[in-house]
Amino acid sequence: MQIQRVMNTPPASVLATVCLEDAARHMADAGVGALPVVDGDDVIGIVTDRDLVVRAMARRLPQQTRVEAIRSPPRTVEADTAVAFAIIKMPAAQVRHLPVVAEGRFVGMVSFDDLFRQLTQELGDLAA
Repeated sequence: MQIQRVMNTPPASVLATVCLEDAARHMADAGVGALPVVDGDDVIGIVTDRDLVVRAMARRLPQQTRVEAIRSPPRTVEADTAVAFAIIKMPAAQVRHLPVVAEGRFVGMVSFDDLFRQLTQELGDLAA
């Protein structure tokens, strides 16, 4: 199975110029733990709820600080990549979220939880 069948669309994202407070609010409203940082259709970073705590709050950065100050480099996966590869890539890269791209364009998001749900369903189908 390919990532494009498991990924979340439309994906939530933020611009690098968005302030931390707005990014946190957007994360809460979208019910996600990570937001790709985008420039048009390009993923230029990622900001997670952990980044907001460890890189921003713990350092007492002002809420109006831009996301670009704490974003991490993006680790992406192609939409046609096998789910099994993403399962291997996440722990190797020490991430729990992967922005999904197709021909370099941001098209979705996949999380550890998404992959876990998919595997659980497949194991249940196999057991049946």
